[in-house]
Amino acid sequence: MDILSPPKTARGHFKNYLLTGLVAILPVGLTAYLCWLLFKWSGRLFGELLLYIPYLQTLPQLARWGIGFILLVGLVYLVGLLASHLLGRRLLRFWENILTRIPLVRIIYGTTRQFTDNFFTNKYAFREVVAVEYPRPGTYALGFLTSEVLWDMEDNQKGYSVYLPNTPNPAGGRVMIVPLERLFRVSLTVEEAIKLIVSGGMVSPQDLKILPSLDQDV
Repeated sequence: MDILSPPKTARGHFKNYLLTGLVAILPVGLTAYLCWLLFKWSGRLFGELLLYIPYLQTLPQLARWGIGFILLVGLVYLVGLLASHLLGRRLLRFWENILTRIPLVRIIYGTTRQFTDNFFTNKYAFREVVAVEYPRPGTYALGFLTSEVLWDMEDNQKGYSVYLPNTPNPAGGRVMIVPLERLFRVSLTVEEAIKLIVSGGMVSPQDLKILPSLDQDV
């Protein structure tokens, strides 16, 4: 039933307006709450350090968080500025050499560095949405191509690395090597696909189509 359809009873009016209000408030409320958590977390990183400065000990907690947030943004900006110049790149390379010599830290740093480099600088990573025949032929799961490198598979087949995200948390998922004949382009942008995955399919654009498989391009 459409929650915006005209109700016939007082109870129907109440239910209709209550659901309509929830639909209007929840996105705004959740966005504000997540922004607040981000502000609070990032602000506390530096805001609590202000307690060690005598003249700033009497500042309200919210003010300390605000200053801490500004300091964090400034630090990220300065690191980006340094990394864009020769001296900064040498300093970062020196720091990277130290981290890569520590056994456990080397694995964590190498993995996160490779992921961030691919995600923010690789023009191909997470730039195309595909439908994968999964878990069996005839059914499809949404995924993202993560590499432009073709895999050699059995029976002279070729395949791509595909990331299949979970619902409702796309940060969790699995990586699969999928033959081109089981990979299909879809009429979705990356942003639209993420919204569809997070909402469990409730938020989706019109005119969704599964296009021909990728093996026709190779």
